[in-house]
Amino acid sequence: KQWYQRRVREEEVEEKLPPPQPASSKPATERTKPASKTTTEESKSEENKSEENKNEEGKGAKPWMKKNGGAGSLSGLGDAPTAYSFLQHWSAYKKKKDITQFAKVLESCDPKSFPKLFSSSIDVDMVVAIVDAVDKYFIPGNKHEKAIQVLQAVTKVQRFDVMTMLMSVKDKSTISNVFKRLQGDTATINTIHSRFS
Repeated sequence: KQWYQRRVREEEVEEKLPPPQPASSKPATERTKPASKTTTEESKSEENKSEENKNEEGKGAKPWMKKNGGAGSLSGLGDAPTAYSFLQHWSAYKKKKDITQFAKVLESCDPKSFPKLFSSSIDVDMVVAIVDAVDKYFIPGNKHEKAIQVLQAVTKVQRFDVMTMLMSVKDKSTISNVFKRLQGDTATINTIHSRFS
């Protein structure tokens, strides 16, 4: 009888207890949530933006200037200059009168681009400086072919004929002496010289 009463009490206690929770059938590795894809994608997006910002900062630097060179710097020439950068070179030349560096700028240019490169910026001083560069850089460096290409290209620039009309007698005399020192096809040299006269 005592055993029966104890058993009844145990059953009453068991009925009051909450039912046991079933064990999870998923392994521990599956129950652990992986890193959010959204977080990973956002991280990559931030990295891409950072790279883009670096690229944007680098766009301001001219390829033909050294990073530590200021506007108008004539050091570190690489790619051919644009019309704007050529004017920077020209302004620097007028201040420093470094004909060698100015000649190197001309050498880096494609003669076919001269009409667009000079546009309406050409003047008498620039024409005289170009001939002076031929005289002091191209001819001594035995670069006669390039010199002829440069001089011929200058004659095709808009307003060139007006510039020759504004040249002094002394300028034209100096130019004639430079043409006499040029070596190459005589007919071509004489034709170009006639345009400067």
